[in-house]
Amino acid sequence: MPFTLRNRFESKALAHGILSTPWLHAALLAFLLIMPGTLQAQKGGPFHVVGVSVVGSHHYAAAEAAKASGLKVGDSITPKSLDVAASRLASLGAFATVNYHYETQGDTITVVFTVEDAAQFLPCSFGNFIWFTPQELTEGIRSRVPLFDGYAPPGGSMMDLISAALSAMLDAHGIQAQVQATPLGEAGGPIQGIQFQVMGIPMPVRKIDFTGVQKVDAAQLRQAATPLINKDYDANFIRSFSRGGVGAVYRQRGYLRADFQDPVPRLLTGDPVANAVSVTIAVSEGEQYRLKEITWSGSSAIPYPQLAKTMHVSVGAPVNAVQIEQDTLAMLPLFHPMGYLNADVNPKLTLDDAGHLASYEILIKQGDQFRLGKLEIVGLDDARTKLFQQLSRLRPGDPYNAYYWTIYLQDVVRKLPAGWTVGNPVPTVHEDTKTVDVRFTFHPTGSK
Repeated sequence: MPFTLRNRFESKALAHGILSTPWLHAALLAFLLIMPGTLQAQKGGPFHVVGVSVVGSHHYAAAEAAKASGLKVGDSITPKSLDVAASRLASLGAFATVNYHYETQGDTITVVFTVEDAAQFLPCSFGNFIWFTPQELTEGIRSRVPLFDGYAPPGGSMMDLISAALSAMLDAHGIQAQVQATPLGEAGGPIQGIQFQVMGIPMPVRKIDFTGVQKVDAAQLRQAATPLINKDYDANFIRSFSRGGVGAVYRQRGYLRADFQDPVPRLLTGDPVANAVSVTIAVSEGEQYRLKEITWSGSSAIPYPQLAKTMHVSVGAPVNAVQIEQDTLAMLPLFHPMGYLNADVNPKLTLDDAGHLASYEILIKQGDQFRLGKLEIVGLDDARTKLFQQLSRLRPGDPYNAYYWTIYLQDVVRKLPAGWTVGNPVPTVHEDTKTVDVRFTFHPTGSK
């Protein structure tokens, strides 16, 4: 007569613990007391496993999930062994819930785990494991960490297991170092990935080469990459710097689709510095784009034609995207003296890949206009306080101009009493009234 039992485990997404349902155990005990003849032989086992399966996961293959339970066909187990297997699956953090049931037939047992995937899996990157190829890293971790596929849940033991696996791989190469896991993401934003890094070992970049370069001078790329030389190797930083700082060489010449592949490190032999690294970065250059047009949008106190005169690019020429970014940034000081303290100017790029043309829309958000509130003079007698207030050509109610105070201080210094000095302006911005109060503090020279 076959016998079926069900049990349930739940793993919390950000914890290592497991929750079980004790009442099922109590019910099972009562059932065993009622049916001693049928179940006595099966009560403690052992049973021979004839089937293990996992259902419910959309992230992992069923066979990989079953392997992670630690059970395999041919094992000799007792029902209590299933608690251990379910705990093993739940503790990884890969599953939000783990349920199991089993069926016995004579001295054999078939086990089915029903799982629900964790809510989040983070991509894993490996910043500076220069002694291994990406394939060696992946295979080395997979052989040591159940269910590793390049991603890891934020909770559970999997990230600790990955760190331990990396440490073991380093030890096998005679490298004594610590492994650190660091969350990746924008400041104040959600975690977007996990980077594992070797800590405590210098690995300076001594050489950088770019491959696939035909449309620009490779020497210019190497020159742009010089800030990376003699810095410790960090794949993420080099990737970001290549696409930003080095990529400017292409963006200045209209190659707006140029892309830099992941850096490939190699240990340099014969270098006097230990763990010296040579880096190779493949480049996909793409086609050159020409400037089709520049249009303007948004409310602006400065006429568009006047703003257009500040641009240093020409329609029909290869697009200098770097110059356009610099030109639009330089427009901000035109708005600030008019009281538009929160003004923003952004170039929006649209590419016509068929015609290799680029169009820019300059988006202007000048925001609210701020005005001078109070001009406060501190530390002087009433007569001099009134004098220095009247000296200001920027009066309460005028559009606020922070740049004016440099001129004001020059006038103030010429009229200061001997032995006195004045500090820098201290502004206080009031968003509710759109005003800015400014304070100047005067004091005898040498005092605070």
